[in-house]
Amino acid sequence: MLALDFDGVICDSLDEGLLISWNAHTRAPVQAFVEPGLAGVPPEVADRFAGCRPFARHLGHWLVPFAIGAVPAGHAEFAARYDELPGAAIETFTATATRYRAAVRRTYPGQWLSHHVVHPGLADVLTSAYIVTARDSESVSRILDAHDLAVDGARIFGSCTDKPDALRTIAIREGVQPADVTLVDDSIENCLAAHAGGYGSWWATWGYSTPGDHARAISHGIRAIPIDALLASPSARLS
Repeated sequence: MLALDFDGVICDSLDEGLLISWNAHTRAPVQAFVEPGLAGVPPEVADRFAGCRPFARHLGHWLVPFAIGAVPAGHAEFAARYDELPGAAIETFTATATRYRAAVRRTYPGQWLSHHVVHPGLADVLTSAYIVTARDSESVSRILDAHDLAVDGARIFGSCTDKPDALRTIAIREGVQPADVTLVDDSIENCLAAHAGGYGSWWATWGYSTPGDHARAISHGIRAIPIDALLASPSARLS
């Protein structure tokens, strides 16, 4: 039983994340998502956001690139920078970004969807897989529907900040052992958490990652899987 992350694994949404978070942070109007769009984001901010993206595990983490002057050297430094942020600032940013995304999705649905590139060939995989993601379920459903990849809403665990907890729910629902539920995620930290909880864990090599993530996956016995292996037949994926 596969449980797939969304951003990075199913969909490349780096530009959407940048626009949503920067405009929410700067309190820009909804129309700024379209005009000036990406041109309204300072290049150095865009670079920091892209550099921090492999470390981000939930929406609150997207505030970090706007509060620092340089991309952290690794996951531990990123976590430390995040922990230094005031809790109230994180809560305000998260709530503002959530509202901003909903407003953009409602006001400019076509432009919003255009900033999401779904990896091709996923139809067969998604037929039986779950989706476990920090992204909100409504956004996930709309993006997949736009690509004719309808997934039952009951199989989407959105706004998820504790993926092992979602995996536990899936195992109970399916009546299987934890080891029979495998998380496919481009976040090595999420993979390590799933692995520590006794769940299967595959690190997606095609998502948002850093050069050191591959070595960490190998050292912890986590399988590094390319997208062609995910798209292969079930027997090939499990071999």
